[in-house]
Amino acid sequence: MADERPTAGKLCFACGEANPRGLHMHFTVEGDRATSEFTIPEYLQGFPGQAHGGAVATMLDEAMGWACYGQGILAMTAKFSMRFRDSVPLGEPLAVSGWVTRDRGRFILLEADLHRADGVLLVKAEGLFARIQGKRAETLRRNYEAATLAETPDAETATSG
Repeated sequence: MADERPTAGKLCFACGEANPRGLHMHFTVEGDRATSEFTIPEYLQGFPGQAHGGAVATMLDEAMGWACYGQGILAMTAKFSMRFRDSVPLGEPLAVSGWVTRDRGRFILLEADLHRADGVLLVKAEGLFARIQGKRAETLRRNYEAATLAETPDAETATSG
């Protein structure tokens, strides 16, 4: 069964639909895997016809973040590395996937990959994410819930009722 992120975070650079400069990635989570299919726009060009490496890193990092989210883990990137197998084209359908490989309690190990539509592997990434706990987690959740309410079109009606 697919799971999608709640409405909060609409300004997230990677997946926020309301961010005019964002990547607008849409993820689904099935089992332990988070996946997004997309086409990289020309404004994210590095060398002519190729995606900028920083944009590619963001996409892979976001896939790993969504894999954590899908497992109910609140975490953020502590360490990230990627290896290009081939250049990443602009304007072609691509798919990125991320998954948890090991949950060590405070730290979560993840992997992600980026493929062309024909299945050719372009980039492989590994990440170490730090679990967010305690007061920091409570604060993030509270801010997230407040953002959800603020971003809901009927929020004013619901609160002024």
